[in-house]
Amino acid sequence: MKKNIIVSLLLALTLGFTFSSCEDMLTGDMDRHVEIDDIAQDTLYSYWGILRSLQNVAERYVILGECRGDMVNGTQYVSDSIHSILEFTAEDGSNRYLKAADFYHIINSCNAYIYRCDTTAVSGMNQPLMLKEYAQVVSIRAWAYLQLVLTYGKVPYFEQPLLSTADMEDFHKAEQFVDASTLASSGVVQKVEEVLYIPPLEREEWDRIIPYIDYGYYGRTTVIAQASQCVFPQDLVLGDIYLLRAQGEGSEADYRTAAQHYYNFLNSDKGGPLLPNTLYGRMAKSMATEQYYNNVDAWSRNIFKSNTKTSATAEVVTVIPSNTNKLWGVVLRGINELFGFDATLSVNTSASDTVTSATVYLERNFEHQLDASPAYKALNKAQSFEAYVGPDGNYHCTVLQGAGDARYEMSTGNYTDYEKGAQDETNFVMKQNVGGGFSTTYPIIYRKASVWLRFAQALNGAGFPTYAFAILRHGLVGSDGWIPTSIEDYPAATSKYYDPTLIVGTDTTFYTSVEEFFTNCLAAGLDTLTTAEDSTAFITAHTATAPLTYSQVPYSGSATCDYISRREMDEAKNYKFLDFGTSYLRGSNSYNTTRIIFGPTEYSMYNTESIINSNGAVSMGIHQRGCGVLKPGEAESTYNYVDQINKMLRLYEPDLVKVMDSDTIDYTIDEIYDPANLRTIQVAIADLIIDEMALETAFEGNRFFDLLCYSRFLGSKGVERFAKRVSERSGSTDGALYSRLQDQRNWYFKLK
Repeated sequence: MKKNIIVSLLLALTLGFTFSSCEDMLTGDMDRHVEIDDIAQDTLYSYWGILRSLQNVAERYVILGECRGDMVNGTQYVSDSIHSILEFTAEDGSNRYLKAADFYHIINSCNAYIYRCDTTAVSGMNQPLMLKEYAQVVSIRAWAYLQLVLTYGKVPYFEQPLLSTADMEDFHKAEQFVDASTLASSGVVQKVEEVLYIPPLEREEWDRIIPYIDYGYYGRTTVIAQASQCVFPQDLVLGDIYLLRAQGEGSEADYRTAAQHYYNFLNSDKGGPLLPNTLYGRMAKSMATEQYYNNVDAWSRNIFKSNTKTSATAEVVTVIPSNTNKLWGVVLRGINELFGFDATLSVNTSASDTVTSATVYLERNFEHQLDASPAYKALNKAQSFEAYVGPDGNYHCTVLQGAGDARYEMSTGNYTDYEKGAQDETNFVMKQNVGGGFSTTYPIIYRKASVWLRFAQALNGAGFPTYAFAILRHGLVGSDGWIPTSIEDYPAATSKYYDPTLIVGTDTTFYTSVEEFFTNCLAAGLDTLTTAEDSTAFITAHTATAPLTYSQVPYSGSATCDYISRREMDEAKNYKFLDFGTSYLRGSNSYNTTRIIFGPTEYSMYNTESIINSNGAVSMGIHQRGCGVLKPGEAESTYNYVDQINKMLRLYEPDLVKVMDSDTIDYTIDEIYDPANLRTIQVAIADLIIDEMALETAFEGNRFFDLLCYSRFLGSKGVERFAKRVSERSGSTDGALYSRLQDQRNWYFKLK
C-alpha cells in the first residue's frame, strides 16, 4: 500500500488544486456561469477535476461489484485478472482492476478542495457561489470511502489533505481505519450531514438546504450527459452507509436511519414514485413451441441510453459518464469488451482538421470473458409472468407458461457466430449497450429502481415487511394514490384483530385493537379483566369460531395494498419515512395510466390496455416491470404476500419452514401476520428482495453491496448464505470457492 498510493498522491500535488488543465468533456462552458468570479472559476475547475478522477474508477465499480456476485460467470476466455476477482484471490497492485491509489487520489483531491473552498463566498446577487459544489465534494468523498470499504474491508482513513512528501511517507502509518461497521460514525459522514441539514443535530426535522448542481450538459458536439446526472445525492450515499452498518436484529435504528435517507431522496423533486412508462413489453406465444416470449426491449432502452435531466419522471439518478472521443476525454469501453463488444472509434473532421463529431461502434466478440451466470438465467426462468386472458369484461389473471421474467430478454441477447460456422447461439449481456449501441451514461451508480429496492431492504430491517413487499408488488404512493396514509383511512367496521362474532353481552362492536376492547370491557363493568392480556384470553373463550388473529386489514375501497399489516400501519405513524401523503410521492400527472397486458385468448399476441387508479395517481411495483402489470387489488395473482412468503421459506429457509410428519406445511395467513413470527417473515422478505435486485439490477455493479447487506441482515447465518449463493452461480457448487467464502475476510481483497 506504499508506493502505488504515494505516486498517485504525488500526481495529485502536481495537478494542484485547480485542475485547470482538464480539457475534456467534463470541463464546462464558462459562458454558462457568467456570475462566477475568477476565484470561483478556479474552484469550479477543481470540482470538475474530481469528476474527471471518478472516471478512473467507474468501470471498476461494475467489475468488482458483479464479479463478486452470483449473476455473472467467467467464460473459457477469461483473463487471469478477471478470474482472480471471480475467485476472490486478487491483490491490490498486482491486478489491473485493483488500484486503491485511484480512490485515494479522489479522496485526497476532495480533502484539498474542502480545505481550500470558501463556502461563504457570495456573488453580486448575494447568492452562495460554491456551496453546491462543496456539498457534492463531501458526498463524493464519502462514496469513495464506501467503495474502498466494499473492496478492501478495512482501509486507512484521513481527513486532512496530504500536502507534502512527508505527509505521504507517513500515509501507510495511518492511525485511523474504517470498515463496514465504523464508516457511518466517521467524520466523513458527519461532514455530509453537516452540509445536508440545518441544524445538524436535530435530524428529525430533515430540513433540506442544498439544491442540485445543474450547469446544463456535458459534451462537445452532442450531449454526453446532463450535469444533474453526475450528482451524488447526499441522502443516497448516507442511506447506503447506514444500510451497510446495520447487522440483523438489534440494528433497527440503523435500518430506520437508512430508510429515512432513502425516503428523503424519494420525496424530493428528483425522487418520486416508480413511474410506469414503456418499461415493459408485450408477450407473444409461439404456436410451435407453446412458449411465451417477450418482444420489446423498451425497459432497457429507456433506462441505459438516457441523458435527460434528473427529475421525478426520470429513471436515472447518477452516472459516471463516458465520452465518444479520446481526444475530448475518457472513453469507457472496458465493460463492453468484457461482456463481448469490442469498441472502435470513428472521428469526423472538418476541412480545417477540427474534430466535429465522434462515434463509438461496437462489434460482437464471441471470445468474451464474462457471461450471464446460469444462476441468473434460472432465477429469471423461475418467475411467473402474468397477464389477463379471456373475452373483454370477463378475463382473468393467468400465468403465461414458460415466459419467465421479461427483463431477461431485455438484458441479454443471443447471437450465432456464422463466420466460424457455429450452429448454436451465444448469450451476451446487453444492458450496457442496448441493441449493440454504445451508451455514454453507463455505468449507472444510482437509478430510481435501485433506490426503491434499497428502501425496501431498509424498511424490512426496520420491522415493516409488508411495506417492503408493497414496493415490489404495486409501488408505494401517497394517500391520493395506492394506499391510505394512516389507519383512520380504513373503515372502522372492517378493521379488526379478531372474529366479529365476539360476544360481550349484546355488544357486537368491532374493536380495532385488544386495548380498545379492554377499555370497552371496563366501561361495560367487566372489571375482572385487569390487563389487556386478560382481554386476549376473554376473546379466545368467547369467540364463536376463531381466537384472536393477526390477519391483514381489509379495505372497502380500491387500494391495492390491503396486505399492509395493522401493526405496521399503527407504528408507521411514528416515522416520517412512512408518510406517503407528502409532496413528491403522490404519483405523477405525466403518467396518468398504467398499461396491463391483455389478450382474448391464450394463443394471441398480447396487447396492452390502460387503466387508471381510482384516485388518479400512478405507480408500479418493481416486480411488475418484468412479470406483468397487475390491476389494483388483483386477488388472482400468484405474486401475493402470503404465497411469496411461503415460497421464499421453502426455497431458501429450510430451517424456518414448518414440518409436520415429514411434510412441509405452509404458514397460514394468521401465522404470517402474528408478531411472534416477525423475524421469520423478515428473513423471507429479505430473500424476496435480494432476488428482485438480481432481476432488476444485474450487471450494473450493485451485486456485491446488495449481497453484503443481505448477509449482514441474516446475522449468524449470513456468511454461509453469501458463500452458497456465490459458489452456486455456475449452476453447481464450486466447493473450493464455497470453502474460501466461509471466511468473511476472503470477501475482500488484500490492500498492499
